[in-house]
Amino acid sequence: MAAEVILVIEDDVHIGGLVVQVLREAGFAPALVRDVRGARDWSQQGNKPAAVLSDLMVAGSAGPAQLPAELGKIFDGAPLALMTGVPPRRRAALGVTHQRVVEKPFELEALIATVHSMVAAPRS
Repeated sequence: MAAEVILVIEDDVHIGGLVVQVLREAGFAPALVRDVRGARDWSQQGNKPAAVLSDLMVAGSAGPAQLPAELGKIFDGAPLALMTGVPPRRRAALGVTHQRVVEKPFELEALIATVHSMVAAPRS
């Protein structure tokens, strides 16, 4: 059985590299891009992720509140988790209502559990 492809959208090379390494060791097939444009290009090359992990403050987005809808359109509703160090009250003030959030700094086990739950969930 082929490993589930997980797209990671992260502009910090250290965090992106860590997430990719952790996901690979957990049996997934991670792909890393740096911004929304890279995600769009990756999709236009025919790639389809089982799930998407994105930094909340990623370049190329209309804003953090719009990011989930933007990525949903690009990836046809693939499950999405936002990775962020922005506190919940600040996210609310920014208009971010997306519920699946991985808080930075994150525990590696929590990251893996989040990805497992996304690929196990039925697609919306």
